Amino acid sequence: MILVVDDDEEVRTAIARALGELGYPVREAADGPAALAALGEERPELVILDYRMPDMDGAEVARAIAGIDADLPVIFSTGHAALRALRNAAGEDVSVLEKPFTLDELDALLSSHLAEGRRRRQAA
Repeated sequence: MILVVDDDEEVRTAIARALGELGYPVREAADGPAALAALGEERPELVILDYRMPDMDGAEVARAIAGIDADLPVIFSTGHAALRALRNAAGEDVSVLEKPFTLDELDALLSSHLAEGRRRRQAA
């Protein structure tokens, strides 16, 4: 299952729909606290996380997720305008899916991160 976290309902729904087309089961969360609550209910294989959200930004949510499960892959989803702020807050090596993105870009990034997440879990 992939957890999609975005405060914009239309964007969140579009990403969830795209993931469904690629065959992935999806759970949605509208903000950071809802995402953290969802982690307590069912652990996803990967989180797609918007950077710009009210209350908790994506970097704060990612740090909280790492405290719960350091091996859980997180991909930030953001527009070009927020990319520099994201890299400043979360580091240059964060994984980013820039909006707008194609289905092929989404699939390639997911495949890579899911495989890496599975390798880390098996090694632990």
